[in-house]
Amino acid sequence: MPDMFTVASKEFSDIVRGRRFLILVIVFGLVMTAAVATTYLTGIQAAGQPGRVGLPRGFLGAAGNNLATMVGYFAAIMGLALGVDAISGEREKGTLKITLAQPVFRDTLINGKFLAALFAISLATLIASLVEIGSSVLVLGITPTGEDVARLMLFLLFSILFAMTYYGIAAFLSTVSKRTTQSVIIGVVIWAVFTFVIPVVATLVAFVLMPMRFTPGQSQEEMERFAEELRKRTAIMETINSVTPNHHFTRIANYILQAYAGMMSPGAGQPVVRTVSIIESLVSAGPNILVLTLTTVLAFIASYMLFTRQEVR
Repeated sequence: MPDMFTVASKEFSDIVRGRRFLILVIVFGLVMTAAVATTYLTGIQAAGQPGRVGLPRGFLGAAGNNLATMVGYFAAIMGLALGVDAISGEREKGTLKITLAQPVFRDTLINGKFLAALFAISLATLIASLVEIGSSVLVLGITPTGEDVARLMLFLLFSILFAMTYYGIAAFLSTVSKRTTQSVIIGVVIWAVFTFVIPVVATLVAFVLMPMRFTPGQSQEEMERFAEELRKRTAIMETINSVTPNHHFTRIANYILQAYAGMMSPGAGQPVVRTVSIIESLVSAGPNILVLTLTTVLAFIASYMLFTRQEVR
């Protein structure tokens, strides 16, 4: 009787041989390379001298925002693309009924699919990251330090987790939907709502609930009141955005890729910069890592329970 790893091996082979996977890897690699190229051009403009790269505080100091933004978009798309037809696709082609007619348990099948998706997403992320790091070192002349590499590896790990979150959501939709087109449409709508709609709504709600009144020449007391209003508005926006996995991934990426933090110098009133250790970054990102992990696990459990109990026709 085939076990989970046998099923995962077959599913993984089908994924990596498919045109969709190849397109995702190529696009992902090109986007990451474009992000590095953008950083390079921005650095040249900042330095004001052709051929000289002005990178603030090393590789991650300039590339961090680009990495987080690009991966935030494409990791989610990758997870959706691999998961929207995980069950519904086989149901439409009739292969699901044939497979379950063999000595293959339902839990073995769905566990194998999730494991294969994990391997495929990890492979795609690794390939694209090697392209990005290689282009930085060989073409752009940017050499990450040992700590930069460690932070990049952690970032890739959480990028895989983020992609698996969307894969879990897509697999659940694929299990619920009778047709792949339905799961695709619903998945794209969910991604668009999480990525674009909710942040806009959060901003609008924050502006309505906490209007900011700033005029030049304010007193010190008024400036402190303005700063407090700004903090409250930010808190409102983060509270609303926290319902999306995108928000938690962005926070994790910011903590992991940000090797430096600003703090006020006692007495001087001027911000100073101190180095943040990797352990400190992980501790700060802990709540967001927990939420993203729980979301992924819950999506998998929901897909698992539904698939093992539904009738296959």
